[in-house]
Amino acid sequence: MSAMPRSTPVNKALGRPRDVDSATTRRDLLDGARRIFARDGFEATTNRSIAAEVGITTGAIYHYFPSKAELFAAVYDQAQSIVYDGFEQAVSGSGTLTERFQRVLDAAVEFNRYDPSLGGFLVTVPLEVQRHPELADLMAPRRSRSGGFISQMVAMAMANDEFVEGVEAQAVEDIIAIVVSGLAIFSTINGDADRHAAAVRALSQFLEGDLVRRPAPG
Repeated sequence: MSAMPRSTPVNKALGRPRDVDSATTRRDLLDGARRIFARDGFEATTNRSIAAEVGITTGAIYHYFPSKAELFAAVYDQAQSIVYDGFEQAVSGSGTLTERFQRVLDAAVEFNRYDPSLGGFLVTVPLEVQRHPELADLMAPRRSRSGGFISQMVAMAMANDEFVEGVEAQAVEDIIAIVVSGLAIFSTINGDADRHAAAVRALSQFLEGDLVRRPAPG
């Protein structure tokens, strides 16, 4: 997987953004809002806290987004694009389902080191949507890329006849989704990128059958 892009320095100029800086300021706004939403949650996040994070006035936020809910939805679009573009690149080569899944886990480790707010934000979205009806209406047309991405990985494995008889594709999709989201939640709670990476390494060993010693023949 290619190296993550460096974050662009935040534009500290206050006031209404100039048109020439509009795209950069919008990106900085999405990045800053993602960090605050991931840290504080949707309800506790304020325009003031986002503006302070980005280095603009609260009024400048409305130049880009008419409401906090619209901003949240845009952050979701951006975070999904960053993460799942990276995941799709990670699995683009050849390999079995286990090998592809391990590359996804490695990519998740890299994302977590680059910007932990990506996973930290995405894992909060389902609960925030349940809590806030205004988000539910906005997010309904925005189908999560997670389900489609995992389904494609499992479908490819099925087509390659990788599974033993009796394995249910939906069950495999569910366990992959649980592992990916569970590791993201774990990382968000403990805030330790090294610990997250160590957990992924142990899981990879488990998948390869190298985690525990086999009992000696008796």
